[in-house]
Amino acid sequence: MNTALILMSRLLSMMLMVIVGYVIVKLHIIESRESRTLSSLVVYVLQPCLIFRSFQIQITPERITGFLAVMIAGFVIYTIWVLGTTLIRKPLGLNNVEICSLIYGNVGNLMLPLINMMMGSEYVFYASALQVPFNLFVWTHGMSSISGKPGFDARRILSNPNIFSMILGLVFCLLQIHIPSIIDTAMSGLADMVGPASMLVIGIVIAGKNMRQVLRMKRAYLIAFGRLVLMPSVVLLLFGLTDIFNRVPGLFNVMSVFYISMCAPPAATVSQLAVLYDRYPFESSVFNVISMFACVLTMPMMLQLFQMLFGIIS
Repeated sequence: MNTALILMSRLLSMMLMVIVGYVIVKLHIIESRESRTLSSLVVYVLQPCLIFRSFQIQITPERITGFLAVMIAGFVIYTIWVLGTTLIRKPLGLNNVEICSLIYGNVGNLMLPLINMMMGSEYVFYASALQVPFNLFVWTHGMSSISGKPGFDARRILSNPNIFSMILGLVFCLLQIHIPSIIDTAMSGLADMVGPASMLVIGIVIAGKNMRQVLRMKRAYLIAFGRLVLMPSVVLLLFGLTDIFNRVPGLFNVMSVFYISMCAPPAATVSQLAVLYDRYPFESSVFNVISMFACVLTMPMMLQLFQMLFGIIS
């Protein structure tokens, strides 16, 4: 089956989970504000289990190379996007929240479970590498841009559960320490909950918003197009200019994980920072909602373009 079609089927499945979250709020089974509790469970328990388990593999030079390649590519592309958005800020009249919504995609609680469902836990290992540049950029450039205060929050970076679980998992991987099967089974069960729980959170949050206002915000469609089409196109251009897949053929499958992650809708972290610093909180949430629904179509289309230009995932 074509990989783009597999991606679309997985995204549609996840959208059904979003609808379930929306419905249970509308039926008054739970309240919209309870999304915070479920979100905390995902961020602090379920997702770290998924990341840590992705490192419970046999280490090889190829896997180390792939991990480093994704991490370095993340630093390069975020740098390009940060510099590039400064050029379009004035012509398009973009504010800082819109800029951050364009730059930072949901590479965590959307892409990690999606990669797990689509490609398997081995590829979550590579997707986890993207957490390093993402968190460094979002808690430095992203936070200072939205808050209007220069500097960065080192404590936020170091205490981030995704970063911590990645470092711990990497240590276990390098030392080839394998956890007992009874613990692994428990962590596996928790890791499998990341996708459904993350999608339920999105549905619960959407249910608390006025959908007419959401759908009528024309600016959101511009941001969605930029985040879901233009930004991934920059990555395609970079792949073409560097001729990376002819230079290092073995990186194709690994970098496909990176590329799919670059097609993600705006990160929930951007919305959280917008709420925290009271900088266009409603607008940032709308950008997230519109892009989330649009990515069901755009992500498979962009992946199909990637395959046509550079080959087919084996």
